[in-house]
Amino acid sequence: MRLSVKSADVSGAARKAVPIEKAAVGAYAMAAIRDAEPLVPYLNGPLRGSAHSESTPEEGRIIYGSAAVPYARAQYYGHPHKRWPGTTMEWFPKAQAKHGDAWAREAQEAAKEAAGR
Repeated sequence: MRLSVKSADVSGAARKAVPIEKAAVGAYAMAAIRDAEPLVPYLNGPLRGSAHSESTPEEGRIIYGSAAVPYARAQYYGHPHKRWPGTTMEWFPKAQAKHGDAWAREAQEAAKEAAGR
């Protein structure tokens, strides 16, 4: 069997690629925020809540801290003032080790849905 293709229009696939990627990245990031939340040090809530207000999940950016929560870096990297059992420093890699496979599956499902499958 021989097949010869002189040209192919892939513009439709290219147009779909960006929304599919954004859906997958956004789903992964939102799952990461959700599953890391119980590990984030907690006194009265601003640090945990900052991930929802400061992050841009569709770009894959998860940000903890803001002008209102300037202590986020210190809590993450080494000056823990833990208030609840189960919270920890460097919460993201710990959450990823436990839930990373589920995050990837959620990202795949979001990509399939965005692709219309």
